[in-house]
Amino acid sequence: MSGSGSQVDESGLNRPKAAASLAALGLLAAMGLVCGAVALRDPAAVTALERGASMTRRPAAPTTMSSGGSGDRARAPAPEPTTAPAEPDVPAKTEPARAQPAELESAQAAGSAALGALAQRYPEDPAVLRALALAQAREKAVAAALLTTKRLFELAPEEAGNDELRQFLLRTANGVPEVALTALDVMAKHMGSRGPDLLYEVVTAPKFGDWIRDNASRLLLESSVRQLATPALLIADDLRRTTECPTKALIARAREEGDVRSLHYIKSLLTPQRCGRFRRCLKCGPVTKELRAAASVIEKRKNEKAAAAPPASSAAP
Repeated sequence: MSGSGSQVDESGLNRPKAAASLAALGLLAAMGLVCGAVALRDPAAVTALERGASMTRRPAAPTTMSSGGSGDRARAPAPEPTTAPAEPDVPAKTEPARAQPAELESAQAAGSAALGALAQRYPEDPAVLRALALAQAREKAVAAALLTTKRLFELAPEEAGNDELRQFLLRTANGVPEVALTALDVMAKHMGSRGPDLLYEVVTAPKFGDWIRDNASRLLLESSVRQLATPALLIADDLRRTTECPTKALIARAREEGDVRSLHYIKSLLTPQRCGRFRRCLKCGPVTKELRAAASVIEKRKNEKAAAAPPASSAAP
């Protein structure tokens, strides 16, 4: 009994060894088959297979994570650059139509009605509007002439230097109150720096009445008018309003910026006045030196300007 048991045990131990040997032999056989297949492969086919595999297995683009907030979020891809739309072509501004000289001359001969019709055909022609305003003024259509003059100054500011229109406005300011105030308004708002000059002329010229002079003087104090006025006019008007002797600062301004209008007031202060039965003295003795120096500088500036001015015959109309 013991002998048979030992034989069984030995055969049971040998079985795993035999199975392991068979497995090893099978593995060696498989390796041999693989090696043989590799040795016998077609190089062109292998290259084509490897190229196809590389096209299908592209590495994924790395995703950049942002650490803002409570969790990581994928950053949005940057927008692709876009081409700015082309700006539309701006049409060139065309010059406004102008009346022919023969047309204008014919309308002027016919009067304001014909010029009004011509102004409707050429609404932006300064020559037509100027002729219309002057024709209306000659025909005593003052209110219409003021409206045309205002429109002309808005269209062509340089026309504010026209002497005929200037004289028309001064005459109108010396007329009935209804149109006089309109003339002052045109001077104050539609003539640039020439407007305050005309207002000052209304204030200082003796031919104007007290009522219209007071209104013009009030307009000269408005900030919008003072912004248009020249420094020479401002200092002259400030000297005009001075009831006491001017300060040295005011005289210094007159010396630097004043013209003949300031010179008028300075000379009046340098004129001796009766201060006793047989005595004459200067009103502003403490600043006499400054007044004389300012008057000398203004006189010199006036003479230099007169010498530089072109002769009257060659001056532009």
